[in-house]
Amino acid sequence: MPGRIGASGTGAVGGALGGAVNAGITAGSEAAGQAEFQKQLAALTAVSEEAAERSVTERVVTTQLQSIKKVADERVQ
Repeated sequence: MPGRIGASGTGAVGGALGGAVNAGITAGSEAAGQAEFQKQLAALTAVSEEAAERSVTERVVTTQLQSIKKVADERVQ
């Protein structure tokens, strides 16, 4: 009987250790995934800000060109 208790205890310890290792791997994967998500979110924010700046620049240029065209059209008349 003592042999069976030892074997059973070893199995329980091994199972607990395996569960702890798997939990650690899962937590590490989640942390890595979260870090990657944050990195992608920062890149998306940077691209979005750049696109907004370009949009403003395009509006300014368009307005200036429309003003020049309006002046040119008035001179023709």
